[in-house]
Amino acid sequence: MSELEQEILASLKEYYMFTGHADLGDDDEHDTFLLGLIRSVFDLYKTYRAYPEYYTDEMIEADVYLYFSRRKNDVAMTILPELHGRIGSEGLSMLTDNGITRMWKNSTLLNDVTPICEVV
Repeated sequence: MSELEQEILASLKEYYMFTGHADLGDDDEHDTFLLGLIRSVFDLYKTYRAYPEYYTDEMIEADVYLYFSRRKNDVAMTILPELHGRIGSEGLSMLTDNGITRMWKNSTLLNDVTPICEVV
């Protein structure tokens, strides 16, 4: 687990404790689940950025760190709780039963992320 992931996880736990979700204490199972959500947000950010082919993994990780190190509290208080709330039927706009199709309401998650653009 990276330092940034640890900081966001700590902020998220503080947020949940503050909002009365004390059941998310120091349980390793909850930590693993929340860490999975954090990594999902990182992957979503990488998808939104649409990195050019010449970007190395180090350049991508540096960009992710720069963005999220400035927004740790935003991630903990808005983005992750919204993703966590999607576990049940909260926020569903459509559900098909046998075909297992689920669609959620449009989200404002990471709306401020700008794809990397180049002049051709």
